[in-house]
Parts: sequence; structure tokens; C-alpha cells
Amino acid sequence: MAAIDTGATHVGDGEECPDGVPTSPGSEVAGPRRPGAAEQVGLALRAFRRERGWSQRALAQSWGVHQSLVARAERHAEQLTLDVCLELLRRAGVGLAVLGPDGMPVISWEEADLVAVDRSGRRFPAHRAVRPSTYGPRWWWFHDYFGGRSSGPRPRWTAEGFAIPPGVRYGKQPRPQAPGEGPRWPG
Repeated sequence: MAAIDTGATHVGDGEECPDGVPTSPGSEVAGPRRPGAAEQVGLALRAFRRERGWSQRALAQSWGVHQSLVARAERHAEQLTLDVCLELLRRAGVGLAVLGPDGMPVISWEEADLVAVDRSGRRFPAHRAVRPSTYGPRWWWFHDYFGGRSSGPRPRWTAEGFAIPPGVRYGKQPRPQAPGEGPRWPG
């Protein structure tokens, strides 16, 4: 049987990997797998219980939650809401962090990322440059204020003034104007 060269260095009997880390026989070249975020929630809770010598039932009783919640968090944290996971981790004395490209926790966000929403409570598209709007965006003045439509609260944020990417069209293709037809704004 011919061996297939995968480009990886064979490791065994205490040899060194290409990155210089000595390994023991039977270990993988890539090292142990890294647990995902949901699995790390369970690992953190188990470590917290292990330090105190508590069972799941004892932890649940101490925190005033159901034992099944502790069991689900340790086994299938991805089935819980992020808020529940964060609360359980906070009680265990650990946190959850969003890391930047440098591996350090992101500790600051732009104000627009934190509070800018449209009148329906939705976030603006990520590709748009969002900025505060003191007097409201132009569309609000024309459509709601002067246009006599149901004027909701004046928007505090706007994404107006961005360049439309080439080849992108927003809205419907307008129909050609009929001979003798007057302007169609606003109908």
C-alpha cells in the first residue's frame, strides 16, 4: 500500500512538529482540538462546580435555577439564549468576549453601532455609513413632513449621502413618460 503525502510532518516518538513543539507518540500534528463557544460555556460551568465540589443540583439550588438549565448549559449551551449563557457565566465569575484580529477583546464600539436604529427598531445595513441626523434626513422631510404621510418620530440617524456602487439599482425601473403626461411627483 502506497503512502499519501499530505505535506504534514510525521510525528511520533518525541519528534518535533514543524512549529518546534515536541509531541508524544500518538498525538496529532495539529494538537488538541479547540472547543467552540457553546462548549466553552459548559466547560466553564463544570470548572466552577469542580472547584467547589458541587453537583449540578447543588449549583442550581445555590443560584436559584432549575437543575435542567445547568445540565443544558453544560451539554448544549447553543440551545440557550445568549443572555442566559452570559448570566450563567457571570455568576460563575467568567465572561464572554468578542476578540479583534489582534486577539485582544474589543472594548469600544462606535456610537452608531450601539444605538443607531431606524424607526422600526432595525439596525442599518453594515455597508452604509451611518451618522447622527440633527434635523432628520431629507427623505423624512419630503415624504413624511411635507408629503402629508403619517409622520412618525423624526429619525435621529441617517445613512443618506453614500455613493451607490456601480451596477446597483434600488427600487423599480420607472416606466417611460406618456406623451403629454405631467410630472408624477408625489402622487
